[in-house]
Amino acid sequence: MLRTPFASERISMTDPTTGIRVIQLSSYPLPAAHFPYYWPSITPDNRWILFYSQRFLQRNAPWDIFRVDADGLNLFQLTERNDVQETHGYYGRQYALLSHDGKTLYVLWGNTLYAVDVETGNEELIACMDHLVGEGDALSYCVLSYEGRYIFFRKVSSFVTSVRLDLRTGKAEDVELGGIAMGAMQTEPRVMVQAGEIIWGSEPTPDGGRRITNLGSKPVLYSVAEDGSDRRLICPNIFAHCTLLGKTSKVQGCGLPPERCIWIAEEGSEPRKLCSGPYFWHSGASYDGEWIVADTNWPDSGLQLVHVPTGHFRTLCHTGATLEHYEFGHSHPLISNDGRLVVFRSDRTGCPQVYVAHVSEEFRQSIIAGELDRPKDKWI
Repeated sequence: MLRTPFASERISMTDPTTGIRVIQLSSYPLPAAHFPYYWPSITPDNRWILFYSQRFLQRNAPWDIFRVDADGLNLFQLTERNDVQETHGYYGRQYALLSHDGKTLYVLWGNTLYAVDVETGNEELIACMDHLVGEGDALSYCVLSYEGRYIFFRKVSSFVTSVRLDLRTGKAEDVELGGIAMGAMQTEPRVMVQAGEIIWGSEPTPDGGRRITNLGSKPVLYSVAEDGSDRRLICPNIFAHCTLLGKTSKVQGCGLPPERCIWIAEEGSEPRKLCSGPYFWHSGASYDGEWIVADTNWPDSGLQLVHVPTGHFRTLCHTGATLEHYEFGHSHPLISNDGRLVVFRSDRTGCPQVYVAHVSEEFRQSIIAGELDRPKDKWI
């Protein structure tokens, strides 16, 4: 493929309410999506942002991975594979993880893992795991371990197990974690797992409507050693969505309804409410553990930027996303390692595209100082 930068698709704007600079990174009329918010997809130096774009507008069309400068310039296509018959990633996208140093992108096509150079797009085969995946099974959801030695994959069949790949040797093997790998602690060699059966269904609401809910057993969060031993309780089922709090061993996430809060949980202590107010929906944390960004819903109050040490928060910007049930309508914000860039998705144009908000130091300091969006606001 031609390894040259594409023309910029960027559209610069300023949020009319908050004054935050926002750049639309993709604008070609094809669906685009950023990486999942549980792991950074912005290089540690804040130079590049990685995202997916569908190759053509058709159900089950392949997705390619691009990188772009944080200012929206120098759009560059990293991947283009035509030999993959089926991808089991989130909504058809291949799963991908950025290495700790931001130089390598680990991409799962089918049951095969490749390392893609983030600067050149050159690919290297790491491991083919067909021998561990039976007919009807699929590998999905990648978790990069402490110090970057292992990648854990979910193996989905009639039940969920895990595969552990040693990046040093290329050896892949089944490992029993006792649940679904949700993240890897970066302070010690442990994996956060969710135990409990997820069965999606619906239940009636007091207003006569219905809502999507888990009809299975309630999930519980544990941590385990990288071989699945030494299980330790983190917390019971309190989160709607959660991730690790950056490279700490704490968990942050949005409370289950009717809670309107962000919880912080860790082993050996009771969960605590970091902040309360709007209904926080999906939240990502900076790698330094100082900042959390969350989208909101019911009603949409915009993206909220939370300062973890103080629990103060303010509206960063408004995404204009529909927030419909389908995944492309969700903003799913993620945040850079240092909390200065926030990437989100919006379908405000009628087609999902990727955006980045540049967080000024003045805005950060206003949150730390406890300034509110409006004089009549108050902490709840």
